[in-house]
Amino acid sequence: MTDSSVPHRSKPLSWVWVILISAGSIVATVGICVASWPISIVGAAVTVLTGIGALVTGIMEDVDENTCGDLWPIGPRDAARRGKAA
Repeated sequence: MTDSSVPHRSKPLSWVWVILISAGSIVATVGICVASWPISIVGAAVTVLTGIGALVTGIMEDVDENTCGDLWPIGPRDAARRGKAA
């Protein structure tokens, strides 16, 4: 089992990067939908540049590789507990 006293290592800067990458993707998608090259290029540039910035500042260090099986939405992943044969 993992130590439950260790908090999630998420940094506020990582969430800012995620919001900016999402905003750039939305802008690029809107540009594609309205058939506007300038809007599409600006959105794609924002997405790429913020993605690079996120990688440079260590966003991937926030990933928790020690996941537990209790994250399944309807309980543990044990098929017998969900009423199904194993």
